[in-house]
Amino acid sequence: MALCAVFFDLDDTLCDTIGSRPARARIAAELLATEHEHLRVEDLVERIMEPAGERTVRGVRRVVEDLDLAGTVSGKAALAGWFFTGCLNTLRSFDGVAETLQTLAPVYRLGVITNGDREGQQAKLAHLRLPIAYAITSGECGYEKPDPAIFHLALEQAGVAAWESVFVGDRLDVDVAGAKAAGMRAVWFNHFGGLPAEDDVRPDAVITRFSDLPAVLARM
Repeated sequence: MALCAVFFDLDDTLCDTIGSRPARARIAAELLATEHEHLRVEDLVERIMEPAGERTVRGVRRVVEDLDLAGTVSGKAALAGWFFTGCLNTLRSFDGVAETLQTLAPVYRLGVITNGDREGQQAKLAHLRLPIAYAITSGECGYEKPDPAIFHLALEQAGVAAWESVFVGDRLDVDVAGAKAAGMRAVWFNHFGGLPAEDDVRPDAVITRFSDLPAVLARM
């Protein structure tokens, strides 16, 4: 089966969103502290970065709500910073992503399928300057991964069939499961060193470095 298209998750696949959290937390904390002198930046950063589950933290929204600052100028600015508006400079692609996509672009149609609002996700893509020809967000289409509907819409947009496409993502439960349900092949970008649970959907291939992707696709 010839492979014609490669689609990618955005956050924590093409770009290190989780890795940018400390910098974004500090930006948000400094914005809050400028308007409220009783708040200390270091304390706010610690509260924002408090673990709240696997790969999740308490976050700015919870802290802003706990402090009853959601309606203030600083509260709104802090939330905007945490969700990248105005601080895209904190976002970086993973090692090997730009070079790998440049290698793949002449061979395959490249697209992104991502959960999130269209404006925010498109801003990330523009900042990263990657050779992506197609992009669809859950905010614009009304479906979120792992719902196969968002994958089907992306396939339609790119003009390719599921069987001739592959999806690359960092989440087994969202990315791999959704792609497989849509009839696509799936590559797990396991840069976090995760271990699959017994009931997890199995990917067609696993990579830990992005630079390994071209060889994996060639074997497909």
